[in-house]
Amino acid sequence: MSHWHADANAPIATAGTRLTVLSDHQVVRLVTADSLSIELPSGMRVEALVSDRTGERLSIVLDDGRPLDLSMSIDESLLPPGQQRTTFSRQVWTTL
Repeated sequence: MSHWHADANAPIATAGTRLTVLSDHQVVRLVTADSLSIELPSGMRVEALVSDRTGERLSIVLDDGRPLDLSMSIDESLLPPGQQRTTFSRQVWTTL
């Protein structure tokens, strides 16, 4: 079980909201039972637990009990050789 930080581009319960999970030092791989600390555009944070990860689908439960389903939009888990970036790995998930 890992704890990840995510940034949301809109209110979390809105369909089409993108959650971006970044890591500077390890490959981002969200799995069942991982926890998320999601920073909203307002600066507030919401905690969530991954209840299921199957392929490119993710189900999370927010700290207030609301379930959300997401699909993977981007998975850049390894840098191509020779490219310099500040972020080693990221996944972008979109709420359904």
